[in-house]
Amino acid sequence: MLKGSINFEELISTGTMVEIDPDVGEDINESTEDFREELFNHMNVNCVGEFEDENDLYESREPFTILKEKMSPIHLGVNKQVLRPGYGSKPQDNCIVRVHYNGYIEFNEIPFDCTYARKKPHTFIVGKGEVVPGLDIAVKSMNLNEKSQFLVESHLAYGSLGCLERIPPNATILFIVELLEIIESGASEEFQLLPEERKSEFIEVHKYCTAQCAKAKDLFTRNVHAAIKEYNFAVNALENAHLKNHDDQMAHLHMLAKLYLNLLVCYTKVEEPKKGCVNFNKLIHLTTGTDEEVSAKAYYNNAKCLRMLGEYDRAKKQLKKAHDLEPRNADILNEFKIIDSECNKFREKEQRMASAFIGN
Repeated sequence: MLKGSINFEELISTGTMVEIDPDVGEDINESTEDFREELFNHMNVNCVGEFEDENDLYESREPFTILKEKMSPIHLGVNKQVLRPGYGSKPQDNCIVRVHYNGYIEFNEIPFDCTYARKKPHTFIVGKGEVVPGLDIAVKSMNLNEKSQFLVESHLAYGSLGCLERIPPNATILFIVELLEIIESGASEEFQLLPEERKSEFIEVHKYCTAQCAKAKDLFTRNVHAAIKEYNFAVNALENAHLKNHDDQMAHLHMLAKLYLNLLVCYTKVEEPKKGCVNFNKLIHLTTGTDEEVSAKAYYNNAKCLRMLGEYDRAKKQLKKAHDLEPRNADILNEFKIIDSECNKFREKEQRMASAFIGN
């Protein structure tokens, strides 16, 4: 796993050095049998010159040359063929998108990168250099739910350096991309430009908070403290929103409950248990007497915060509520063991201190 964030445009143009972090990403083991099997499920024989529509005629030209003839240019160095049409608008710069994709090099039918095999779509902000430039260009040409394939020339892919042992220098890349979700994160910037009196209008606040949630979710795996900052901006806006009717109230309740939960999870993650408990208490106060349910996730994270604060009995009570909702959740069951272990260590320490005090 790469340590820190990378701007791919800078990497390609300057040859920026990157550092590998061996302690991150242990849950994605690309050497496992399941992962390798999934890669084989996404073999693309077009990459080695086998085409079902060529009437079994021998074709001496290179595979990507043949593929390119079936495509249309969308940018100098990027050609496209739609495999499944989508609908709606196309993502713009600063939108957050979620995609599945496979990446192939010529003469190798096994993908060098496959989000399907990792069983996790890739999320990134369009136009920020978070993916290679050709993939940015490709996704901006797509509609929601569209699936297309793209040939991306090396200067818009991995350049003259290639990438580790997987991608040779100056390689043209075949990307097959499926656009799963578009989130209009530009609403964050638009909200800041509104007149002050409109910043309390719920319709504007809700759009802003939806964008902030998307931005924070994208940041969470890379920088939890940055995600906390974005979530808190959204909370501040929501807490000051003017609600006109019952629908506004219900949407406000649901969004604010989601934000308090997300902040609870974030503060638990960075081991700031007092702030985690504050947001849990806000969640309980907000939802009491409403139809909004408090999830096992909320009770579980509150239990972890209480355990960090040494409140072992209260932690067990909250964890019991989480267990009642999700009795087979392995994380919840494991947390019971952690609480018992830490509680026993604390009591043993107390006993040693008491014995030492009496001995003196």
